[in-house]
Amino acid sequence: MDSISKSINEFSFDLIKKLKNSGSDKNIAISPPSISAILSLVLLGSNGDTSAQIQKVLHLPDVKTTIEKKTPGKVCAKKVKTEKVAEVHNQFHQLLLQLKSSKSDMVLTIANAAFTQLNFHLSKDYLKSAETLYEAKVEAVDFQDEKTRQKINSWVDEKTGGKIKELFPEGSLDKSASLVLTNAVYFKCQWQKKFDKENTKNAPFYTTKESEISVPMMSQTGRFNLGTIEEIGAQIIELPYATGDLSMIILLTEEIDGLEKIEEQITAESLIQWTNAQNLSPTRVNVQIPRFTQEMSYDLVPFLTNLGMVDAFSQQKANLSGISDIGLYVSQLIHKCFFEVNEEGTEAAAGTGATIVPKSLTPPSTFKANHPFLCFIKHIATDTIIFHVKVHSP
Repeated sequence: MDSISKSINEFSFDLIKKLKNSGSDKNIAISPPSISAILSLVLLGSNGDTSAQIQKVLHLPDVKTTIEKKTPGKVCAKKVKTEKVAEVHNQFHQLLLQLKSSKSDMVLTIANAAFTQLNFHLSKDYLKSAETLYEAKVEAVDFQDEKTRQKINSWVDEKTGGKIKELFPEGSLDKSASLVLTNAVYFKCQWQKKFDKENTKNAPFYTTKESEISVPMMSQTGRFNLGTIEEIGAQIIELPYATGDLSMIILLTEEIDGLEKIEEQITAESLIQWTNAQNLSPTRVNVQIPRFTQEMSYDLVPFLTNLGMVDAFSQQKANLSGISDIGLYVSQLIHKCFFEVNEEGTEAAAGTGATIVPKSLTPPSTFKANHPFLCFIKHIATDTIIFHVKVHSP
């Protein structure tokens, strides 16, 4: 796994645990690469403790230690930081290029933007790097003007195909802000084998052992990579998308309330291990998963602060001198994620034999997601978790 992908995945699990423990909503949906990219934009212009804290939260390697091991002779701290940070941003750039590669039957948009208050002098080097490496929209605005909120929302709306209308609802934009970073994600990709809408039926979904709701449950039978994780009592299945670049990974515990018990144990490393080709085998299986849409919005400041990224949000301590020689701090960091799962997908090639089943074959296994589960969209080539979703109530 690429070092940047590993860092993003580890950060994802850290953040998910903080969001889970906040208790604000039992459903969770985030895009780790998008959040990591926007934090890396802050890192790009940070120095001192501010930089060190961001690196730690993002699981990036220690700057000084890594470079000194590789570079003979005495290296000054400034040169060490410049060389290593440049490497990190170049890796992010290459990863974002891979993740955003467009194909006719896939849409994956990761949109980043930085809005600064008027009359702040921004570094030309920072602007150039932000636009080149992260394709970030960087713009000076007047946060006192209501049109600024509308401008930001319109840009996000355009970048997400109209799926995210109000990143900042009325009254939510901090008018005293000096720097606001935003990111929005929109993803849509057809299944390699679609779910037939005629097979979708209302069925019970158990949010707890005592509570159930009725949800539209999709169903299909086919050959999918399936595995059993005995140590945590769970099944894991891989549902491929038509492009072959991405797949959906679903982790389903055997017990209805099993997910709550194991969430603290799951790590990025264990997920990659469980989804390794050696641990999954092509199996004829009846897959039943709910059709659902999630649109989640988070102010990430308290969660990132809790993870250890403190100084960047402090008016007194923030060191963002690489962005401007005038004091700046990050006052808001908003993440909004739109995530939809439905029956649509590219039809399988004719003559697959899916409807011609010899009677001698063993009955299909069953993967029935009728209680809380974890869902991941994984970029296969880099092992990057693009979306990290907890479905408690579809």
